[in-house]
Amino acid sequence: MQISQAAAALSVVYRRTRSLRVLALITRLEGGQMSSITLRSLLREVHGVDVGAYSYGSLLTPGLADTGTQIGRYVSIGPNVRRFGASHPLNAPSLHPYWYNPTLGLASIEHDVERGRISIEHDSWIGANVTILPNVKRIGVGAVVGAGSVVTRDVEDFSIVVGNPARHARYRLNEDTRRRLLAQEPWNLDPIDARAQFSQIRLDR
Repeated sequence: MQISQAAAALSVVYRRTRSLRVLALITRLEGGQMSSITLRSLLREVHGVDVGAYSYGSLLTPGLADTGTQIGRYVSIGPNVRRFGASHPLNAPSLHPYWYNPTLGLASIEHDVERGRISIEHDSWIGANVTILPNVKRIGVGAVVGAGSVVTRDVEDFSIVVGNPARHARYRLNEDTRRRLLAQEPWNLDPIDARAQFSQIRLDR
């Protein structure tokens, strides 16, 4: 993970302007999405999105993941993935966000819709053009969501889900390997130590 003085200085500009070009420069200065510490600080403090080390992908772009999104370590996220934390209020006279989203300046905070939280767990992989709907609370450790899927419910650890709505196709590892990974948690290690542990588990299969 990397942090630079130039990126830290630019973070002040980003907080004021919310410029995606500034955020992209910050990210490049610190080696990209996988390693930028300042990017993670801004996502957490400005947008309410918490991203673990070495994760990367489209949900690290402001606006593609609602407040309350938590992304674990070593998560791979394809292009054009969207996570929605709330739905339009179907029982309201109007569905337009002017009347319920206080950030637009007309609605008061008590009229805001309930915004759910989600945890996208360590070492999962979300393919391109996936949509994650508000009632989804968890995408499990090591899970795979196939490209173009619409996720409407929680995804189990190591499950491969595909389709609209996304359904379980199979587990990607045998039960013993899944159990060992969950017990040893190699995703909590730095890349060199994690590689050694993943390699050992592979040799023991």
